[in-house]
Amino acid sequence: MAERVTLRACPYCGSMDTHPALLFGGPLPWVDHNDGGYQCRSCGKTAVPLDFDSLEDLSAFQKSIKAVAGGKADDFIHLPIMPVDTASLFNVPVLKYSVGQVASVVEVDWDGGYRVRGKSARFSRYWSAVQSPRYSAKEVMLLDLAGVRDGHPNFDVLKKLIKTRYQVWLDLGVRDLDDVFDAFTMDVARTVIGSLTVPDLDVFEEAFEISDRVVPCLHWSREVLWSHRDVGPRDLGRAIAAMRDIGFDTIGVIDMTRLGRGQGVDRGLVDRLSGMEGGMIVGGGVNEKDLDLIRASGLKGAFMDPFTPVIGDLILEEERELPTDDVAPAVRPLARNNAVPGE
Repeated sequence: MAERVTLRACPYCGSMDTHPALLFGGPLPWVDHNDGGYQCRSCGKTAVPLDFDSLEDLSAFQKSIKAVAGGKADDFIHLPIMPVDTASLFNVPVLKYSVGQVASVVEVDWDGGYRVRGKSARFSRYWSAVQSPRYSAKEVMLLDLAGVRDGHPNFDVLKKLIKTRYQVWLDLGVRDLDDVFDAFTMDVARTVIGSLTVPDLDVFEEAFEISDRVVPCLHWSREVLWSHRDVGPRDLGRAIAAMRDIGFDTIGVIDMTRLGRGQGVDRGLVDRLSGMEGGMIVGGGVNEKDLDLIRASGLKGAFMDPFTPVIGDLILEEERELPTDDVAPAVRPLARNNAVPGE
């Protein structure tokens, strides 16, 4: 049997001309020789490399990098939020079916904690719908409900769900710097650090020092929601200013009162964010009809609700076009009304 060959490439430029980057006195006391990062001779950047199983996958990734580089740095982006309950897959044997066939993207809203509602779609079908030319989402945000809720991300499942040839922003419920490193070892484009899970602002500062691919996300419900009330400023303007002071030039704000409720974006929130410096990404109730308003307001982008009308229609088309398989055993549903620890 032929030995499997893994192709390793730079996550920034796609070049295979990389070599291990040795650290002496690195950012963490226990990292003093090799942190698993590689130096790219083509672009000069250091990062955890991406692994590809075939030249086809590598070529697709390189084309996506060129497409992004060909646009302007401030091009408007729209990222569908993909909530997945990976905790329910800890004990599910994946034999005949891939994880993408067993896992589901679920509809959520907020009621003191993430609450799963009625809609769901097989992960592979949802992925095909939003990445298709008809929707052309160049990036997605994968929300690991198990990690955010319980602090126990299912890394085995996450690694299989994340496609290295696409740009994935991952929120796995970062609580410390180890979680940031864990996220980047899974070939993600960006690691999202949410206000709901961080124990203090030091996590944002430490993460900013080690990577320029970290995005803070403030969860807002008439005030900023933190894991504990005294973690950071509850006033949205002050919280954004705190992120700016650290050095972040891209900041997410998700209106939890509208997330998953089909009400559209809060125009007042958009107006408020538009008066701030560039780099703001708004979420919470956002559907396709809101994009012109958000773009015209000068914001950097939008986090789309998981099941907008357009995404829902595309998923139905995917289900009609693709063969239906019997999916592996039913999985445990996410507990309802289970707040994030510390709320």
